[in-house]
Amino acid sequence: MKPVLKLTALILAAIAVQWAVPLPVAAASVSQLVPHKALYRLSLKGAPGTNDVAAVGGQMAFEWRDACDGWAINQRNLMILESAEGMRSSVDSTMTTWEAKDGSSFRFIVNKDFGASGGEALEGRAQRSPSGSATANFTLPGEVEMELPADVMFPSQHTIALLKKMADGEKFFSASLFDGSEFEPAGFVSAAIGLEIVPEGEEEPLISGPYWPVRLAFYGPENKTESPDYELAVDLHENGIARRLEIHFKEFTVDVALQRLERLPPGGC
Repeated sequence: MKPVLKLTALILAAIAVQWAVPLPVAAASVSQLVPHKALYRLSLKGAPGTNDVAAVGGQMAFEWRDACDGWAINQRNLMILESAEGMRSSVDSTMTTWEAKDGSSFRFIVNKDFGASGGEALEGRAQRSPSGSATANFTLPGEVEMELPADVMFPSQHTIALLKKMADGEKFFSASLFDGSEFEPAGFVSAAIGLEIVPEGEEEPLISGPYWPVRLAFYGPENKTESPDYELAVDLHENGIARRLEIHFKEFTVDVALQRLERLPPGGC
């Protein structure tokens, strides 16, 4: 189950950075975005199949704040997997990031605990030079510099572009993405955007407005095939809040359901 656990830690980190409030393309866009805390419950979607995973549990806590000159994100993700034989394994990961609002710099600290299988710590910074070139400098697990594609996006920058595509009625969006969740250069994300949906009878004001179903396919830097490493199906509001999502592994699917949502006060800048 270790390969599944390692992939799970990457996915959970990627989910949270996809919900980061993005770069201010326009003042109107930023005014719609909501600093918030959210708690989600993880469970196995559907009946267990022929794979080794019989049950999934755990939680994901996510917090986004306006840090004046940047966006600050804190998250903790606990996923518990139970095998068909009744054995349990878990991934407990935390990720703290900061991204400059002008897209020039991105800092990240990641810790993953695989229980008896060990753990992993990642730390570093990615920067974009005035000329447009970009690099990622890791300090953990080792002093390594990685060259990034010139058109690479950092998480918040990617999210604002995705939300703009949604608002403009476009259906597809693809880009290189670096989020610091793995000791590797940038990957590739392809998004398919569905039609706008207006919920009926929603009592929570923050998710009472329209949302768009988005399917995100993630490809690692070594993946040269047409098949993604994993996919996310996200119901995404224009204020940057995800009301629900599904994590699609090749072997099974995890349902991520919103349990608690809290608006945070403005940054006071």
